[in-house]
Amino acid sequence: MQIIPFKEPAQWQEQIELDNQTFVLSFRWNAMNEYWVMDILTRDLVPIILGIKVVANYNLTSQYVNDGKPTGDIVCQNIIGGEGKIQRLDMGEVTELIYYSLGEFA
Repeated sequence: MQIIPFKEPAQWQEQIELDNQTFVLSFRWNAMNEYWVMDILTRDLVPIILGIKVVANYNLTSQYVNDGKPTGDIVCQNIIGGEGKIQRLDMGEVTELIYYSLGEFA
């Protein structure tokens, strides 16, 4: 299990190593509809999965079968309990993105 650090700006990206493979995760806040969107790219910024809506208490990557995606699962978990909609500044405070290696998330 690995917590994916989350930054405050409304749009940002980070390079991260997941299971010994380097990815770029890109995030942007959709102000009109009030939700975060995540993109997964290779280290060379080649898109793997684009437009993933970040939803609390949900496995964000399991439904995708794209070649090159992380082998495990990225899950957004509410860390204080509850089922509410994620607000702009909730990430890291109310919810966290967690990467589970293959077989860790059941």
